[in-house]
Amino acid sequence: MGDTDSIKECFVIMPITDRSPYEEGHFKIVYDHLIKPACALAGFAPIRSDEIKNTNFIVKDILTRLLNSPMAICDLSGQNPNVLFELGIRQSFNKPVTIIKDLITPRIFDIDGLRCLDYNESLRVDQINSSIKLIADTLKKHI
Repeated sequence: MGDTDSIKECFVIMPITDRSPYEEGHFKIVYDHLIKPACALAGFAPIRSDEIKNTNFIVKDILTRLLNSPMAICDLSGQNPNVLFELGIRQSFNKPVTIIKDLITPRIFDIDGLRCLDYNESLRVDQINSSIKLIADTLKKHI
């Protein structure tokens, strides 16, 4: 293939669609301007379930990546049930995952004991750069 063969995949578990209180396009911005740069800085190639180009059952692709990706990053922002379900699957197989969430999302009782990196949901450039570095440093610990 090419130079990307040596780059490890990081499966991104996060909300895909926006719902209140988030503005339209919010999670695309989170993915493009927070998660992707953090993965790149850590030496990972991010991939989200909606980027997988196949004509098969989407759940098969999600499960395959949950079980086989060397790393995953999980954004708990908005407490999306699908995200929590996928995180549970990943953790049940003791696979590495870096958990993040925005500051407006409260901690979730059942997983409150897990370490989580918070980021400012405003995604202001003066605050997001430190979050990118913190996430990247955490991802690197799993290389």
